[in-house]
Amino acid sequence: MKPRFAWLLFVAVLLPAVAPAQSETPDAVFRRGNEHATRSQWDAALSDYELVAKEGVRAPSLYWNWAQAASASGRKGEALWATLRARELTPGDASMRREAERLRSELGLDPSEVSLGFIGDLRILARRFRFDVLAIVAFLFSIAAVMGGKARARFSQAAFLIGLLLAAPFLAGAWREPRGVVVQKDAPLMDAARPDAVSLANLREGEVVPLLGDEGEYVRIQDASGARGFAHKNHVRRIEGE
Repeated sequence: MKPRFAWLLFVAVLLPAVAPAQSETPDAVFRRGNEHATRSQWDAALSDYELVAKEGVRAPSLYWNWAQAASASGRKGEALWATLRARELTPGDASMRREAERLRSELGLDPSEVSLGFIGDLRILARRFRFDVLAIVAFLFSIAAVMGGKARARFSQAAFLIGLLLAAPFLAGAWREPRGVVVQKDAPLMDAARPDAVSLANLREGEVVPLLGDEGEYVRIQDASGARGFAHKNHVRRIEGE
């Protein structure tokens, strides 16, 4: 076969088959994942949802559907992780809170074991009740009071202080400790970041743990009992933006 003819054959026959796969959009993959879910093809659905997430899509509907598919397939820890990711994006959605509570109960976890820490929980609460908007209103009142003269100086200071308190959860959020969810049942907590390390204990599926650092394919964590060690990154998923 002549080289030129072989090239034309590739363009005419093989290239059209490759092009659609390369041009597949996140929307199309998401719809395909939903179709897999309607047929109870949970592994395929979860695989598609993960592909969409890797494209940088951060949408509550993605993580909500991910949670439903994971829960239906028995992966309760992964379902809780996806629900908490969705709650991060829509903290005011009551259905997200109910679903997280349902999964926590099914996993037999104490509320403290799914906490994001004091700052993390406070930030969720502040976003849920729109403390950011209230802080802006307080600062505007403070400015208006200053312009009103010395008689309103105390009112201005009080409004400014209230605004700072309302904004504090957002300002402190930059220093909050990242958290992850144990998505694998009986995932081992190891004494070192290597495959042949000694297992110190088994982590509880669905438990939210502080992420203390990365070492290759492993993450250093602390479980609810206070024990520190390493877990494989496939066993612990980060809650906040990845």
